[in-house]
Formats: sequence, C-alpha cells, structure tokens
Amino acid sequence: MKKIAFLIILFTSILRIAHAQQLDSLTLDTLHDAEIRLTGLGEQMIRAEKEEDRFTSAYIFLKTMSRTLKTKGSYNYLFDSLKSVSIIYSPDNMFRIITWNLVTKEEKFHYYGVIQMNPLMVKKIKDTSNLRTFYPLIDRAEKIKNPLDTTVNNEFWYGATYYKIILNSYKEKTYYTLLGWNGNTKMTNKKVVDVLYFEKNKPYFGAPIFDLKKKKNFKRLVFEFGNSASMLLRYEEKKKILVYENVSPTRVQDYGHPETYLPDGSYDFLIFKNGIWEKQPGMLKDFKME
Repeated sequence: MKKIAFLIILFTSILRIAHAQQLDSLTLDTLHDAEIRLTGLGEQMIRAEKEEDRFTSAYIFLKTMSRTLKTKGSYNYLFDSLKSVSIIYSPDNMFRIITWNLVTKEEKFHYYGVIQMNPLMVKKIKDTSNLRTFYPLIDRAEKIKNPLDTTVNNEFWYGATYYKIILNSYKEKTYYTLLGWNGNTKMTNKKVVDVLYFEKNKPYFGAPIFDLKKKKNFKRLVFEFGNSASMLLRYEEKKKILVYENVSPTRVQDYGHPETYLPDGSYDFLIFKNGIWEKQPGMLKDFKME
C-alpha cells in the first residue's frame, strides 16, 4: 500500500510539473494567488455557521472562479490544492468539469459547476460558432419535474458532484456519460447517471440512451435512497460495464418513500451497444470491484 501511495504521489507531482511547465511565471503567480483565494472562500462556503455567510462566499467563489478561468493558460493549471471542488477531465481531454456544492440550513444541497474547454483541442474544431471558453452550470434540479425524461442545457442543469466521465461514440455522435452524487436533503441522497453531448458547440444534458427494458429509454438515471446508506455506482474499465447497486424499501408498505430505500446487495449492469446503454439480463451476484 505504501508503494502504491508513493507512486500516486509521484505521478501527481510529475503531472503538476508537466502542466506548470506550459505556463509562464506571471501566469503561474496569478493562478496560484487565485487558488489561495478560492481555497479560503471554499472553506467559508462549507464551514461558516451562518447560511448567509455561506451563500455570500459561494457567490464570490463563483465570480472568482469565472474570472480565473478566463486567464490564458488556466486549463493547464490543476488547482490540486483546492479541496472544496471536484475536477475531472474528459477521456479525450476536450474539456474538464469543475463541480462543487453548498448546504443550506434545511440541509438541502445546491450545486455549482463549470465546463472548461481545452484550448488546444478546440483548435481542431472546424466550426467554432457559439463556442465558448467555458460554460457555467446553473442548478435547476428542483424545477426539473421529470428528470428521467428531460433534456436541459447548462443554464438548466440537474446538479451533481461528478466523479467519473465515460467516453462513447456512435455514428459520429460523442457522448460523455457522467457519474455523480447529489446530497439532496437530510432525508435522502441520490446517485446520478447523466449524459453530456454538444450540438453546434452548445452543451446539453440528457439523451434517450439508457435502456432499462422499460416502455421507453431514459435520458438520465437517478437513484434515491436513505441518507444513512451508501450505494455503489461505478464504471468497470476492464469489463466496459456500468454497474449500479439496486436500492429498495425494507418493507413493501414503504414503496414510494425513498428515505426508507437501502442497497439490497444485488447489482445490475449496462453495456454500451449501438449508441445505447443496455441493461443486461440477470443480476451480478456477489459482485466485487476489481
């Protein structure tokens, strides 16, 4: 374990140096100063006792982040000491997504995010009309009445903290499947499987590519369960399967009350075929991640 930890630290250090070498000293200083400010605001956003102070910090954090991402070369800055956000890169390095959240006094989670495009990859795009350096993500989850069957843009986003991006292509269409967590309320948590794609250089979330053998395909998957539980949702790279743990009520009479839902120890899985994530017959018994 010590050897693995050492290799991870070494790899992270090498990656940081490689990215930093692409930036001049003035830009590095500017981004480093911004990172320090963002770190302080992030801590206030999480730890401030008053909700008003948390929201004020979140507002300033968002403005500071937006201003920072406009800095030339900012895509090559890792922000790896900024612990209050999740930063993940698309497998093709076309963009990265930065997401974070704020908890209200009612213990509801509100999400923030941004898609930052990779300038080097953007140069390969023939038609750059409508193309932006970055796209802010505005959380409107509470207003999305049917999340399983709704396509939205970045200004009407179903908020989540993302931890994985899966790249798939079919007939010149590129899909970025996103795995995320949503703290929701003091009663329930959610795991989210969304899909991001671009049309005319504009980002959209939600596409009918999830076939769970129901009447129609879903545009995203949302699993809601009791706040004390933990549900597995993960992509198995070697097997190329998307695995999720089933959640269900402990009693029949509790059906429809997600705060009672718990993982039941069974797993289903999806495989991407012909542009669709297809649920496979049968369950994975006693599934163990490799």
